[in-house]
Amino acid sequence: MDTQSLTGQLPGRRTATTDAGTASRDRAWDRTWVRVLAVGAAGAVLDWGGNQLGWWWVTVLTGVAAALLLRGRALAAFTVAVPLLSWGAELFRLWTATDTTRIARVTIGLAGVSDDAAWLGYVFTLLYAVLLCAAGAWVAAAARQLVRAARRGPTGNPIEQEETPSDA
Repeated sequence: MDTQSLTGQLPGRRTATTDAGTASRDRAWDRTWVRVLAVGAAGAVLDWGGNQLGWWWVTVLTGVAAALLLRGRALAAFTVAVPLLSWGAELFRLWTATDTTRIARVTIGLAGVSDDAAWLGYVFTLLYAVLLCAAGAWVAAAARQLVRAARRGPTGNPIEQEETPSDA
């Protein structure tokens, strides 16, 4: 028998960790994913509701909110999954209720592409939704970095005002 089958862990991972360290890391991991799923569900509902009212710009706002609440891979997953879910579900509902393929053919035909490429209209719509969300996330992340840089000042240290004789 090898070590992997005995410990149930992948090779290269430490096996001599304390139970308390592993438990706290697991709880933090669980809390992170619960937070990601909660923010994702709220974002999908807000996106879908905004689309029902014709407010396409709500997708940008959900990207801004996600960038303020999430970081890294979780933000990237949100930026792709939420618009695909909310816009894709609405496109699917419209496609099944009222055949939107005819409208997609005309739209894609006006763009100069073959009339047989109606599926491309759906793909471009979903890509547009993802780009809207990504733009909102990018703006919020950039604003966060600007605020952080402004607080640190030009030397990288927090801004501290020096006393000059004219201040006294």
